[in-house]
Amino acid sequence: MGLPIAIVGASQVVPAEAQIIGSASLESDLRFRGYSLSSGDPAATVDLGYDHESGLYLNGSASAGFDQSEPALLAWQLNAGYAARISPTVSIDAGAVRSWYTRHSSVGHAHYTEIYLGATAHGISSHVYYSPDYLRPGVHTLYADVETTLSLAPKWWLTGHAGLLTHLSDPPRHTRREHYDWRLTLGRDLGRLGLRASLSGAGPGSDYYSGRRRSATVLTFGASLPF
Repeated sequence: MGLPIAIVGASQVVPAEAQIIGSASLESDLRFRGYSLSSGDPAATVDLGYDHESGLYLNGSASAGFDQSEPALLAWQLNAGYAARISPTVSIDAGAVRSWYTRHSSVGHAHYTEIYLGATAHGISSHVYYSPDYLRPGVHTLYADVETTLSLAPKWWLTGHAGLLTHLSDPPRHTRREHYDWRLTLGRDLGRLGLRASLSGAGPGSDYYSGRRRSATVLTFGASLPF
């Protein structure tokens, strides 16, 4: 399984001018690709990125939560890439992301690298990620996803996401060769503050943390504030 923090720049298009962007977010349960990173506990993430007018971008993020009721750093990530607009409705991007997890996260101490290539057209984005060391040395994987956001009403939006992870080499013990995940998120903008509720799931199988098997289908809540 894989639990990277959401990649800030993975679907960006070329900005009009160079800019520094950032955000702080709070989640009732930090999840990615269908699994919990924070053992079902709340977690906070800070993202900071730089977009150059050429299309190059660089992002960093860090997430903190709790380990046995004590505050703890869970993970951090660096992401660099390039985005280009092909037409008013089509853009492409490519880059690399490096993720680190501490012993306080649900996956334990681990790290890996992914390179990715993606495209966004008419509001639908799709990316393919390749890793040569997915959580363990020599574990080769491909992850493909598709995502879109619909505007439901002023300040209301709905995002849908689906992804599939495939092991290109023999998967680690007790790990399935293929794994899917999905997520539906309903959001509401209150000025600069964004609120959301997400229903997500994964399979086959269930999530596992804190010594117990858990349902991979969960309802979570979050809030984000740009700065």
